[in-house]
Amino acid sequence: MKKHVHVLEDAGLVATEKVGRSRQCRLGTERLEDVMSWIRFYQRLWERRLDGLDAYLRRGEPRP
Repeated sequence: MKKHVHVLEDAGLVATEKVGRSRQCRLGTERLEDVMSWIRFYQRLWERRLDGLDAYLRRGEPRP
């Protein structure tokens, strides 16, 4: 787990702080907009691709 959190810290996605014997994690807001932009891009991409696949598959359906 520590290794994964460290990768997120290096990417600026989370910030950690040692509190007593544990570490608290917070979202790193400086990179959050970059992540959201990346997610939106791929969401639109996959929605278009899946819509195209749906249209293709529906054309092959026998009509009642």
